[in-house]
Amino acid sequence: MESIEFKQFLEFLRTDKMLSSVVQLRKIRQKLYSAQQLWSRMPADFIEKYHIEPLHHVGLEYIMEHDQLHLHTDIGGRNSNILINVGEGPATVQHTNNGVIEDHTIQVGEFFIIDTTKEHGCDNRENPFKAEFVTVNNRMFYSECIAQF
Repeated sequence: MESIEFKQFLEFLRTDKMLSSVVQLRKIRQKLYSAQQLWSRMPADFIEKYHIEPLHHVGLEYIMEHDQLHLHTDIGGRNSNILINVGEGPATVQHTNNGVIEDHTIQVGEFFIIDTTKEHGCDNRENPFKAEFVTVNNRMFYSECIAQF
């Protein structure tokens, strides 16, 4: 169950129009922040659970209902990404963490780590709600990120 502090933090991410860099590429919409920008707003247990440091990046990403984010690799030095499902229902991501394309369903409140240097995407075509994630980019390689959990 989400804490009141996390719900307030999530509401800030959803409504902020001043601090974030908003990016709309392909079928994904992203609001990106340096963790330092959000430090006073992030709950302490969130920072601790996901090992967040001020130089990491935190964001809010979503794929609209009945839409699909096709397989792609990230650019700009991202090596891994922690996806925390904060949407209204389960979200299915495709990834090639293990060298083959696999589907993984992330339940609401759960997280999944992807290797962003390999192909990944999100299939939300069957859902009547948007797939929504709080993301943490801890500037680590996938193997380093996985080792933390």
